Amino acid sequence: MSRPSDPAGEAGGAFDSAASDSIDLSMLLAMLRRQVLLILLVAALFVGAGFAYSYLADKVYQATARVLLDPRDKQLVGEEVVRPTQGVDLSWIETQVDLVTATGTLRKVVEREHLIDDPEFGGTGSPADLDAVMNSFARHVRAERGAQTYVIDVIVSSTSAEKSARLSNAVADAFIASLTEAKQNAARQANILIARQIDDLKAKAREAEDRVEAYRRENNVVQVDGRPVDEQTLKQLNEANVTARLKADEASSRLAKLDAIARSGGGDLASALSSVDSPVLGRLKVEYALALRQQAELQQTLGDRHPRMQAIDADIARSRGLIKQELDTMVARARVDADLAKSQVASSAAALAAATNKVSQTSDASIALRDLEGEATIRRDVYRAFVARAQETGLQENLQVSDARIISPAQVPLYPSWPRKKIILGLAGIGGLGVGFALALYRGRSRLDRPQGAPALHLVDDAAGPKAELPEARPAPPEPGNVLAEIGVPGSLASGDVVTEEAAGELMGGVAVDSRPAFQSLADQLMKPADTEGPAVHVLFGTAASGAIAAVAYGLARVMAEQSAETLLIDANSGAVTTGSSLLGRDVSGILDLDLRHAEADAIGSRLEGASIVLLPAASARLRHQIGFHGERLVETIRDVADGFQRVVVDLGPSCPPALFSSLVDIADDVVMVVDAEEADSPEIRSMFADLRRLVPDLRGMVAARATSVVVDDAPPATATA
Repeated sequence: MSRPSDPAGEAGGAFDSAASDSIDLSMLLAMLRRQVLLILLVAALFVGAGFAYSYLADKVYQATARVLLDPRDKQLVGEEVVRPTQGVDLSWIETQVDLVTATGTLRKVVEREHLIDDPEFGGTGSPADLDAVMNSFARHVRAERGAQTYVIDVIVSSTSAEKSARLSNAVADAFIASLTEAKQNAARQANILIARQIDDLKAKAREAEDRVEAYRRENNVVQVDGRPVDEQTLKQLNEANVTARLKADEASSRLAKLDAIARSGGGDLASALSSVDSPVLGRLKVEYALALRQQAELQQTLGDRHPRMQAIDADIARSRGLIKQELDTMVARARVDADLAKSQVASSAAALAAATNKVSQTSDASIALRDLEGEATIRRDVYRAFVARAQETGLQENLQVSDARIISPAQVPLYPSWPRKKIILGLAGIGGLGVGFALALYRGRSRLDRPQGAPALHLVDDAAGPKAELPEARPAPPEPGNVLAEIGVPGSLASGDVVTEEAAGELMGGVAVDSRPAFQSLADQLMKPADTEGPAVHVLFGTAASGAIAAVAYGLARVMAEQSAETLLIDANSGAVTTGSSLLGRDVSGILDLDLRHAEADAIGSRLEGASIVLLPAASARLRHQIGFHGERLVETIRDVADGFQRVVVDLGPSCPPALFSSLVDIADDVVMVVDAEEADSPEIRSMFADLRRLVPDLRGMVAARATSVVVDDAPPATATA
């Protein structure tokens, strides 16, 4: 067993840290059930206070205007009015949210709505209260951005529903107007800065152009259409020289070709003239070809001496003469053209050389001139750009579009946002229950203390006679020994003598009847079922004989069963005399028989006749020696069947193994030690009890079994029915 070893003082309290290392939840819940009226009363008081507050407190209304931010670039001048953006910096959106509650925005609302005269915001009409009104109004305004959206909720709270909606729309309008004003101010400032630079840029551009003109005059640089005349002339002369050379080459080639044809004389004149392009030669070539054809045709039919052949020969000779004459004329004309082309080439080459020499002479001046012209061009372009930008910014000042617009104006709220009845009543209920539980726990602390003392009984003396009745129990002294009760037990059971099962059963029944007042007093000192969850579990063990412990267990179970409480009596006693063997028989099956001998489940439990007691042996006589090794199995069985009983009495007997004792003590509400009355005050028993009290906080006390000579002849038989 693992139990705290620190000593216990006044043992047993549920809140006694010296008595236990944990809180008994079953007793705690039972105590709370007894004081449920107090808990409900306190909770009702808290709920009533919350209900009264929700009706008496000032109503606060909230109105929300929704504003959409549009980060796209808007240009009223140009092809696209709205140009898409590639992305928006999240810090820009958060900045806009902060601008809603900025001082400039709220100041416009205060001035426009005359909040300086509104007592709700601390206004008294005095201009000196402006800062105080601003601070008060700022506490009534907040801006929130929807998750991952461009929408801003402008929320204004007020004691008036209409005023909250009006001020919410006013703040949204002021915010939008402030964005427009900011863009207008930016355009105005840019226009002023640009205008300051225009005059200076204009003067510098004029100065650069004057330097260009002065340089041209000094160096005699004449330009047409922005280019020097010398360069244009050089270009034109170069083109003329190239054209003249081409014409000269062409004329020389034509002259050589015509001269070669003219010198060739006869031969195949038609083929020689095929490459000469001339209308006259073309006509003569046709006449010459026709004459040759006619000559060939007549020569085959008429012969060479025929008159017609002679006429045709004359025509052919005449055509050749005309062709020769035309060739000579063309040769003379081609020679004149060739000479003229050569002269043109010579003149153009001379002019080109002169122009080239002049351009070379003015090249240095042209380079410097180009530098001056470039500087003048740059300054002129900058000046023009600034002038255009100044005109554009001047127009933009009056053409600015706000980056926000109201998409949902604030509506007059129908219900106040504070006080919230459901939340207040819920919190009041929770607080009331908490305070009620605390009061119940504080008031119930004394009830959770374990009983420590109990009245003892007057025992029947040996001379009292065979049928003497036990008088009422007298209180036993709380110290020493912590004896809860003294029970008279027949000597045959108290001494451990061997008796038959039938005799033992009759003796146990007599003890239960004759000592009923003592058993009743003992039962009153133990845990009640109402004070714990599930059945109250009472574990009996001790140093007395097994028969005495069995008699006490049976008598206690009988008293508890008389209170209309279903009682489970478990016989885990491994001694010579037990309740199971005495009341049911030695061979009756037990809990371990199910696992070890595969007994039937409905054969191990028996209800005792005339009482609400179910007797459940832990094992039959043959397996009783193994009970000490199966404590967990007994605990599991008790938990399985506990729902059907209000009390459970477990008889562990005198020789209980530590493992079995530890297993059952863990689920026990009460642990009672049964000792021989003559040894109750001995130092050994007292020391043993004190040691166990430290280990077992639920150890209630001791029951003293005093041997008597009572003979029970007419005791009711304790029989059982299956």
